[in-house]
Amino acid sequence: MPYGKWATVTEASQHYGVTRQRIWQLIQTDRLGKCKLVSVPGGDIWLIPYPFTRETGKVGRPSVKRS
Repeated sequence: MPYGKWATVTEASQHYGVTRQRIWQLIQTDRLGKCKLVSVPGGDIWLIPYPFTRETGKVGRPSVKRS
């Protein structure tokens, strides 16, 4: 269950139907919004803005500029 306006990596992975590792990749590329890392007694956790929004990325190989 989301914490007010924030949700955990596990909740996001269940929502999107992907692994926790994929959610971490999306966090690193800023495609899940402004996520924040919070320290709690058990360690650090990522909080993701809720309701979830996900930006799409480019598909395919990067273009090569030739001179």
